[in-house]
Amino acid sequence: MSYLTDIMEKRKNIQYFKDEAPDKNIIDDILKKAHDLTPHKNNHWFYRIRIFGPEHKEEKKLLGMASATGKGKDMVRSGKKSDIDKLSKIYDEWCNNMRRKELKVEGCNFNIQVTAPYLLVYTHQPNYMTNTQKESSYVKERHDIVFKSNSNLKNTKDWVIQSAMHGISTAYLCAEKDLYASFCRCYFYNHFIHTDILRPEDDIAFMLGIGYKDETKPYFPSLVKKPTYDEITEWA
Repeated sequence: MSYLTDIMEKRKNIQYFKDEAPDKNIIDDILKKAHDLTPHKNNHWFYRIRIFGPEHKEEKKLLGMASATGKGKDMVRSGKKSDIDKLSKIYDEWCNNMRRKELKVEGCNFNIQVTAPYLLVYTHQPNYMTNTQKESSYVKERHDIVFKSNSNLKNTKDWVIQSAMHGISTAYLCAEKDLYASFCRCYFYNHFIHTDILRPEDDIAFMLGIGYKDETKPYFPSLVKKPTYDEITEWA
């Protein structure tokens, strides 16, 4: 088995992270490598990454509430203050239930990986030509050819693809350092739990939580069975 295969198999999406935060320099080094190594079509960048470290713990708690899943989530998405107050109590009870034998509280579960020590938020970057690109002699000479129209600004497909490519590259680099990186795209916005992490004006592809795995918590395999290789892959 190759080293790369080992890293790919080591990568897992987890729900629970330790409170202990990895060194910021390690995270920064991983992100610099992902930046340098992830390919991008024509070197056009349609996304930006906002990073929220351990100092944003209280905001992440509100984000954790906003990650409610299960049938119970519908009762707290009405936008009423009373519903959010109820959600806060449900969330605290869920977090305090260390046994996790009954995963849901009043029908609610939570994607608590969004409370990881480091959280990456992948957002749409409409200003796709950066200052570094603007200042390059190549772009100055061939601007109308390289950036021939603003149509790319409206391209919703490219930026999500690019974000996903950067995200999985980051996850593999984290696995190499014995860190876990967990994806999440299940959350909702409510102005009563507003944070700078989840803002209504942002177009977010997904979030990626990074940290050390909490081995004291139970983990359960997905009940959704993977399709077979032949069901997905077809040789022409």
